[in-house]
Amino acid sequence: MELNHFLCLLLCAAVLTVSGVFGEDETSEANRWARQSLPVLLDTHTEPLDTPLFRGQQEDEERGATRTLCGIECQSSLPPMDQTEQERILGYETVYENGTRTHTDVSLQAFNKTSAGTPAHSSARTRRKRQVYGADGRFVISDSHFITNYPFSTAVRLSTGCSGVLISRKHVLTAAQCIHDGRDYLGSARKLRVGVLQLKTKSRRGGRRRGGRRMAGRKEEGEEPVREEGEEQNGVDRDVLTVRKGGKGRRRRGRKEGEEGVAELERGGNQRSLSRIQRSAEPRKQPVFRWTRVKQTRIPQGWIQTKTSTNSVSADYDYALLELKRPLKQKYMELGVVPSATPLARIHFSGYDADKSLLVGRGNEKVIYRFCSVANKSDDLMYQRCDAQPGATGAGVYVRLREEVGGEGRKGKWQRRVIGVFTGHQWVEVEGGEQRDFNVAVRITPAKYAQICHWIHGDPSFCKEF
Repeated sequence: MELNHFLCLLLCAAVLTVSGVFGEDETSEANRWARQSLPVLLDTHTEPLDTPLFRGQQEDEERGATRTLCGIECQSSLPPMDQTEQERILGYETVYENGTRTHTDVSLQAFNKTSAGTPAHSSARTRRKRQVYGADGRFVISDSHFITNYPFSTAVRLSTGCSGVLISRKHVLTAAQCIHDGRDYLGSARKLRVGVLQLKTKSRRGGRRRGGRRMAGRKEEGEEPVREEGEEQNGVDRDVLTVRKGGKGRRRRGRKEGEEGVAELERGGNQRSLSRIQRSAEPRKQPVFRWTRVKQTRIPQGWIQTKTSTNSVSADYDYALLELKRPLKQKYMELGVVPSATPLARIHFSGYDADKSLLVGRGNEKVIYRFCSVANKSDDLMYQRCDAQPGATGAGVYVRLREEVGGEGRKGKWQRRVIGVFTGHQWVEVEGGEQRDFNVAVRITPAKYAQICHWIHGDPSFCKEF
């Protein structure tokens, strides 16, 4: 009897352990978003810089130029970063649409050394393609119901060929390497634009005409004409919510079915999960890219090499924020910091991998989605083997956790938040000096969140906690 009782206890412990690792325990505090205080970032001095030359070179994606990173074991032997160095690294550079450039120094209040981490210094460069590990686990999302709706609609494409994620109606988070090589801005970033998938609509009456005939509008090869967002209503809600005739109840039910299909896919289902949503009897509208110009770009100093600090380029700070000229209408994905108790059982991201997603707009656009578990993580990086190819760089990495609720026993709604930026394939030094390759993502830490929040709002009162 005692033996049976003991075996039962062991079995229960094993079930709890497995559910904790794989995120199945939905009521666990480790699987909730927790309110966190942030350091306050303040601008102290801004000075103009020379106009950039736009001579930066993008990584050779075919050969996959990478760096060998100082891994977790290596970093544990390094001293923690002090406040002065953290403030230097979180200083930032701003490039405006007209080509002018400034550098801004910052100060941090309520700085926490334990969350500052240590930089993942890089050593000699090696060459290797970005990876698909074993069987390709990526999902090609092409149905207009889904790629123009949340969460897939938050994935945007940069004119430089990278991906990004919409984190406010006017701001896109992406990888710094997509616009800057550490020394200068890329030539392709001179007139940077962001493409957002929207449903194609008919031209309005009374459009521009030439000689009494409507202009078709010459478009760049393979692209839709550039239109500002104010020219048309975003067709997302019309397409998904108008499922069939039947009023509000049916529309609400159709939307719920679509959300459940996406959630089931995120939990480990297949693309058949998405097919359960009811479809409109009307012909489907095709999604096309609508391009928007970028008003200004911001990059942390931790990514930029200088004459006095040639080793300052760090994979830990491979992120940038783009401010658009006009706000978009679609739903964006909020930024977040994963609570320290959360095991990061599963991460997700969507982008425009070049081998599966057309890089030109011909009405057949696709979003590439994937999920996987995190193999290991440091204070600033996530090491994983989510399958990815060139074009996915800059995609927003997100997780699904439950919202924090007041009363006990209440589950709270699931909420997706961006917790990192996918930056591509890297060789990582592990225990014993061995090198292993991973697909790496930059983590959003409290200090980085405070910096990005400051870039978005410009007011410290908005960025004290989240």
